Amino acid sequence: MKKVFMEKRLLNKIVLVLFSFSLGVIIYLLFRSRKLFYYKFIEVAHLNYLVEDIRKSVWVYRKYIPNWIIYSLPDGLWIFSFGVAMLHNRIFYKTAQKVFNIIFFFMIGLEFFQNSYGGHGTFIGTYDFADLLCFTIGFLLASTIGYINWSRDYKNKNILNESKIYRKEIKKNLMIVIVFTILGLLPALVK
Repeated sequence: MKKVFMEKRLLNKIVLVLFSFSLGVIIYLLFRSRKLFYYKFIEVAHLNYLVEDIRKSVWVYRKYIPNWIIYSLPDGLWIFSFGVAMLHNRIFYKTAQKVFNIIFFFMIGLEFFQNSYGGHGTFIGTYDFADLLCFTIGFLLASTIGYINWSRDYKNKNILNESKIYRKEIKKNLMIVIVFTILGLLPALVK
């Protein structure tokens, strides 16, 4: 019974992470520059003709889509999927939350750095208040989901082999940080 419950929780986590991240990538593919890495990846996979057809179909509706959805929502979806991957179903939630807090404040700081040194077409990007808002909402949603799951499943439980589990979670979190850092940098890579 417990194994089925844990498998269901893992499936929920995977769906949340993949859905939110994929939605951000789809927004990039359909509405952003063809020079971004994701589009180049689609060309290598020989799917660009399919994406081009979809782009032509949805471009008709572009004028009805607010700019924040196209330019800021993918950032919020990225940090949300990052947070769910890092915080969901963690025994040592508080440690993972501290790491996620550092990442969130780094991203907020980077956004303010863009205000002084960035600009359209630069590698570091352009400051936008909507980015700050989407980052914050994604951060808060992921943190809330992680906390609710932790408090329901692990908060008041005694953990056997605590140090072994802690090391395992630290390794998982490090891997998640590396993967999502790479995924977060990919849109900025242009040919």
